[in-house]
Amino acid sequence: MKNSIYYLSLLFLLATSCVQENIEQPKMGLVSFSAISFTHFGGTSPNARVLEDSEWKHIFKESATLTITHKQTGAEYSLQYNPNDFTNAYQIQLPYGEYTVFSEVTGGDFEKFLPFTISGEFTLAETSLDISLQGSTDYGLVTVKKEFVLSANLDGEHELEICDQGFTLYAYVKDGLTPTLTIYENFNGQALQKELDIAAYNHYHFYLKLTEVQGTVNLIELAIGPFEYHEEFFEVGYLGCGDKDGYVYDINGNQYPVVQIGDQTWMAKDLKATYYNNGDPIALNPNQPNLYTPAMRVNADNGIMYNYYAGADPRKLCPCGYHLPSDEEWKTMEQFLGITISDDVNDDINLSITRGSEENVGGKLKSIEGWESPNVGATNESGFSALPYKRTGESQLTSAYYLTSTIHHDNRDECECEEEVEILWRWLSNYSSGIAIEIDHPSTYGQVRCVKD
Repeated sequence: MKNSIYYLSLLFLLATSCVQENIEQPKMGLVSFSAISFTHFGGTSPNARVLEDSEWKHIFKESATLTITHKQTGAEYSLQYNPNDFTNAYQIQLPYGEYTVFSEVTGGDFEKFLPFTISGEFTLAETSLDISLQGSTDYGLVTVKKEFVLSANLDGEHELEICDQGFTLYAYVKDGLTPTLTIYENFNGQALQKELDIAAYNHYHFYLKLTEVQGTVNLIELAIGPFEYHEEFFEVGYLGCGDKDGYVYDINGNQYPVVQIGDQTWMAKDLKATYYNNGDPIALNPNQPNLYTPAMRVNADNGIMYNYYAGADPRKLCPCGYHLPSDEEWKTMEQFLGITISDDVNDDINLSITRGSEENVGGKLKSIEGWESPNVGATNESGFSALPYKRTGESQLTSAYYLTSTIHHDNRDECECEEEVEILWRWLSNYSSGIAIEIDHPSTYGQVRCVKD
């Protein structure tokens, strides 16, 4: 009897230990979370203008927590992950079973990251399982192309963030809000405004559209983003460069009359552009007269002055279809106004030579108004309307000093030049009826008149 009880006890212990072993060592599987996707987004058509999905790469918070709950036992597991980086999948060992997953990143009305919620279920019944997390959001996306834009904000206080290597400004905005978007353009600092009506999963993209003319780049370039796509533009007015309606316009939108002198078409006012034709700002260096890089100087009287490096810059200083005149182009104009070939000087330029006084060539170029007395010979017969500027240290408007594109190599010893080359300039004086050729530093600042190509 005792032996029977012993054997029964032994069998019970063996059976119990097997059950305990099965409970302590359940089957385990490796779960990998390899991506976040939003089920509301379909295919992509980045070349479409309206109501199309785009391929914007979302910007998330750097860290979030994924909560994984076993439906049968209620056991919870936590996994930290970076929503911006799924280069390597986030992995966790879990017992076989049915699970729910949840993750939430909340935000305010305006955010620089995308708030979202992840919720779903999965069943682990094998040794490995790869899952793409399904997300949802109640935010829309507002983007502005950065080109020609100084800054942008929503409701006057929420500044759009810079991303996409500085090419785009953006903000995530909660569904149902109606903020006012303000864009400041970098031509004249004009504020352009539009009221928005934000809906979740919508991408509102804006850019500055310059009126299209021949030779002007059409600045319509779609931003790409994973939201339903709406693209609109702000009409800035005629800010392209080139001829229109009898005037020529620079990239700033400044308007210039033009005048026909012989077979040439000249601008009838001095250039005032502060940007190159590609939209880059021209460096402002008012106190560095010998600067050997592109620069401009704002002149208190009659506009802006530039050095040779700005005039020769490949980004182009003059309006589209116009260029900085050469010495030869000035000579062509001067000869049309009366200078004879024998009076023209081609080589051995003397710094003090003034030509065309008897023919009143300088007087034909000078404006009647705007010069200090005596303004000898001024008739403005040509329509060129030359105006003077105040040289450094001078208090009177006595001379006009025009930049050319021609480099001069001869007679270099006649000026104290730090550079290996000098530039030929045109000079008009209130005391002379002629026009002079001068040699000066490439870093010297002067006025610019552009001539048509």
